[in-house]
Amino acid sequence: MTIAFIHRGTAILPEITAYRNYFEALGYRTIECHPAEVVSLKPEIEWHFLGMHWRRRNPAALVIHEYASLSAAPFASFKNWLKKALNTKPDFRIFLNDYTRAGLNFQDQVPWGIRSTIYIPGKNAAIQQKKYDFVYAGTLEKSREPEKWLTWFAPGGPLEKRSLLVLAPRRAELENEYAFPWIQFHDPVPPSEVNEYLQTARFGINYQPDCPPFNQQPSSKLLAYAAAGIPIISTDYQWVREFVKSYGGAFYLIDTNDPRIDFKAIESFAFEVPYLNEWTIEFQLERSGILSFLKKTGFYPGVIKSEI
Repeated sequence: MTIAFIHRGTAILPEITAYRNYFEALGYRTIECHPAEVVSLKPEIEWHFLGMHWRRRNPAALVIHEYASLSAAPFASFKNWLKKALNTKPDFRIFLNDYTRAGLNFQDQVPWGIRSTIYIPGKNAAIQQKKYDFVYAGTLEKSREPEKWLTWFAPGGPLEKRSLLVLAPRRAELENEYAFPWIQFHDPVPPSEVNEYLQTARFGINYQPDCPPFNQQPSSKLLAYAAAGIPIISTDYQWVREFVKSYGGAFYLIDTNDPRIDFKAIESFAFEVPYLNEWTIEFQLERSGILSFLKKTGFYPGVIKSEI
């Protein structure tokens, strides 16, 4: 039985590697593909990361829609409405969190579950000396306002000449603007290798604009830094405050409206690592209800298929 994880390649989706490892251990065959390839591949289960999915092309397949985020500005409400109005009806929906589910507000009886952000364990590197002062591992999309924290490292900025590793999809205009010898831009690496790169830095940067949907969404960067055991500098926003209440941890928080940053204050801050046991792929998929649904409908190795 094959699960196809389907996306257009426009977003960073490290969780697909974790998904594939997890489901292959259960006995599935898994593939990752573009929507245009699905018809010829004919998987039994289509797992779409949306985006848009206009219509079913294989009536026999079980279809899962995963919504990893609400749309960002501009025209966020309209784009969310399009997803709701035009996407075909799946057999199961997975949402990042209750905020994402409420924002899309589907009014049908399709079963659903929550699968929040996960961290992907990696091997610990035996690093004797840190190579960088800071690391940023994430997206450089304009909506995330990367210039606001990159300017900290520019000449005259509070972190001038402090070494920085940027582990992100390349944006040539940013690399040209911040082409300083103490800033290293690096392409993303496979999820299993991220941990080793993170551990080459003293501190991890989790900069998120304090506006919807970003301030309501779990941060994969923050979880990755915590899993690597490096102290975290983060903007102060709702999800971070709620995370600390529930899972502990102490982070150096920055007000996005007054983003002053001081290296000596960072060095003297009493950082603490949060509790991460509930952020594994195993915990999140079990809690989502998708495994029970696959067993119930027979789209599970060794289980007799039933009507949906």
